[in-house]
Amino acid sequence: MWKTRLVLVLGVVLVGRVALEYSAQAFSAAAGLLASTTLIGKQPDGQVLVATNQLIRPWEQSSPMAGRPVEIAIDAGLGLTAVLNTSSVHLLDTGTGVEVARAATKATSYTGLAFRPGATREIWVSETSREGPDAVAIVPIVDRKPGTIARISLQGHAVATGIAFSDAGTAWVALSNRNSVLVVDAENRKTRREIKTGMVPYGVVVSAKRKRVYVSNRGGRVPASGDTTAYSSTSAVKSHPVTGASTSGTVSIIDMESFAEQQIDVGLAPAGLALSPDEGTLAVANAHSDSVSFVDLESLKVSEVKVPAWPEGTFGSTPSAVAFSPDGKMLYVTAGGSNAVVALENEGRRWQLRGAIPTAWFPTALAVGPGGSLQVVNVKGMGSTRDAQGTHTARAFEGSVWRIPAPSRAQLTAGLREAKAANAPRFTAADGVDELSKLGIEHVFLLIKENRTYDQVFGDMGKGNGDPKLVMYGRDVTPNHHALAEQFVLLDNFYTGGAISFDGHQWLMQGFVSDYVERAFAASPRGYAWNMADALTVSPKGFFWQDPKRPVDVRLYGPFSLPATWDPATQRAVDINEDQLLSWPEYWKIYQQKSWKNVIAHRSGVPALQPYINERFPPSSMNVPDQIRAEIWLEELAEREKSGKMPNLLIFTMTSDHTMGTRPNFPTPRAMVADNDLAMGRIVESISKSRFWAKSLILVTEDDAQNGVDHVDGRRTICLAIGPRIRRGVLDSNHYNHASLIRTIQDVYRIKPQVRYAATARAMNSVFTTKADLQPYTALTPKVSLTEMNPALQGLSGQQLWAARQSLKIDANEVDEFPHDVMNRILWGAEKGWKMAYPAERIAKPRVERERD
Repeated sequence: MWKTRLVLVLGVVLVGRVALEYSAQAFSAAAGLLASTTLIGKQPDGQVLVATNQLIRPWEQSSPMAGRPVEIAIDAGLGLTAVLNTSSVHLLDTGTGVEVARAATKATSYTGLAFRPGATREIWVSETSREGPDAVAIVPIVDRKPGTIARISLQGHAVATGIAFSDAGTAWVALSNRNSVLVVDAENRKTRREIKTGMVPYGVVVSAKRKRVYVSNRGGRVPASGDTTAYSSTSAVKSHPVTGASTSGTVSIIDMESFAEQQIDVGLAPAGLALSPDEGTLAVANAHSDSVSFVDLESLKVSEVKVPAWPEGTFGSTPSAVAFSPDGKMLYVTAGGSNAVVALENEGRRWQLRGAIPTAWFPTALAVGPGGSLQVVNVKGMGSTRDAQGTHTARAFEGSVWRIPAPSRAQLTAGLREAKAANAPRFTAADGVDELSKLGIEHVFLLIKENRTYDQVFGDMGKGNGDPKLVMYGRDVTPNHHALAEQFVLLDNFYTGGAISFDGHQWLMQGFVSDYVERAFAASPRGYAWNMADALTVSPKGFFWQDPKRPVDVRLYGPFSLPATWDPATQRAVDINEDQLLSWPEYWKIYQQKSWKNVIAHRSGVPALQPYINERFPPSSMNVPDQIRAEIWLEELAEREKSGKMPNLLIFTMTSDHTMGTRPNFPTPRAMVADNDLAMGRIVESISKSRFWAKSLILVTEDDAQNGVDHVDGRRTICLAIGPRIRRGVLDSNHYNHASLIRTIQDVYRIKPQVRYAATARAMNSVFTTKADLQPYTALTPKVSLTEMNPALQGLSGQQLWAARQSLKIDANEVDEFPHDVMNRILWGAEKGWKMAYPAERIAKPRVERERD
């Protein structure tokens, strides 16, 4: 059907517009229901079901782009569109969308791309890395092709973001980590001046008419004395005392002649900016307020218009970029959380919602081209997790760019209906228990593990949708996973919300990931805040259990951890650097000696959550065996058995199944996975044999599935549901994901979902039963020794030597920095043998049916 849509969209005659409107209406009416067991991915009608409970099918055929593209700019004179990607700038023909050239760069920032005006044709690009050094890359354009790249080096880890030009000779560059803007002579590439802004500057636009520069400050105003603060990279920003989220957003206004700076308040997490054609209005996309601020640049008065999320009344439309139509009467807004471009229209000096256009997955940038046409960048494209050299892997990143002529009012109306439907897909009934809050569950234990796909662990189950050829950590390595899946419920259609730990943990703790995170995969330049130790990653709605109307007693064991050590004198955790942690053999020794109590500790990366953590629990480091985590829990449980008091919600992180590849001085991958399995089994056994078992629910999942392959999808992973009220000995193929797991806990405690992803998720009602079975669980011991160590380099050769040398590059505290494809091949060789070929690409056939109301 997309070919028909393409012809209709490209048409400019009235017949084409009417036909396209009819097509959208027909699609919405015929959407029907998805079968409850639908697999993720492309459906028979052409839509794609993605792991965030959304359907995507943009009106225009998207042009796929490997990587995670985040920004776009158009030079009408050159007829070129530039797209900022993970480590390159793509040059597209603006008229056709065809790529004409590509300039390789270092890792890019999460925004920052501009054509230099005038006779000298250049593209200026923000480059950065995890810890610096950073630069502005300058790509000369000769005959529409990129030339040799030059760079302006930036002192320290400045993190360049937005770039704009006031004339051909002057560039304005936001420095996110320095809370400032550089004024740069574009001819000699020297800094003229550095001007302080608000916290964490992001976007930059210039008004030549008003001789003003406008900068969005994502972290808002500099905190005042007495303000609650939390860190974002190296800066403290004003934050909420309960959620830890940032609570201020501003725009700096800089006079180009005096360089004086003033700030005005806008919504939370202001991102993209746009000037109206007459330069009388500034539009600001407020990513964490689900709104756009309109600033009258004469009076500096600010009005705000909401960009609704769907279902309406929930949070999470995540507007991050804006662009005016050529006549200034329409403002287009990328709503990343809604997979749409939303149109706001100016009627009588009031802006209101006019309609929407469905896009691909998570649009982050847009530009208006000739004739009012739109070009939109989608950071996650069509949801592809297919690796051409493997099966389906979670880090087969593929974004997209699509073009569409200026939409008519009729198209915007029809598109709004379609976008609403796509954001609330309906499934046939999954059956099970309707009201989870009536089951008498008082204690929920959530165990979060690392990085395994379903096929890697459960492909050998003999039932369910598994591929035994892809099993790497089967029954001998993971006997407790297998026994629990057999004794309770085997879920074979469960998916992670995220692709890596950076976003995976945020999906599990918030049911939300900011545009700031989705953009930052190239280098995570302000920190790899999987633990939300960056206030700008925290949802303003807080964490999924935070509901003042339904307070839940929470205890946290590692999900927000920062490294620390225990001070026996003060009986408190003391912050340390990651390089001060002990080695794996040293931690194993103190585990055997039972002396870990005077060593292990962690602090919360979210200051607001510090009162709820068990400081004695280890940080999330691969150096620490999961057996220590189990021991700490068992000790605490013994005390709770005596007191009879147990929190409502307990969240644990367990890291060993990530593995360290074949790095010497660490256990083998299968030994680390076995450590994880046994620790989980011991925790489950202890709860099942405690006084709290009758009112308990245990949920186990992975934060992501990046280090493995799966024959269905790279995001398919394991999920275990364990407890007296869980069905026994059944296969459950209902479609669930991270948001479903969160929604399940919320339904148990009657917490109203505030974020759109949880609001549209189906709770996992089908795994429950009203009849309690109190039979306890007894942990099994893996057949693999937990101390089976990787060999030293001496004596290795061939692929085994290559793997060990590569594994030496893995940082035990920043494991996701290591190339995932290399890790996958190391793990495959270590378990399957170094002569066994890495699996070739295969495509799972969708197990789907369409049903009508």
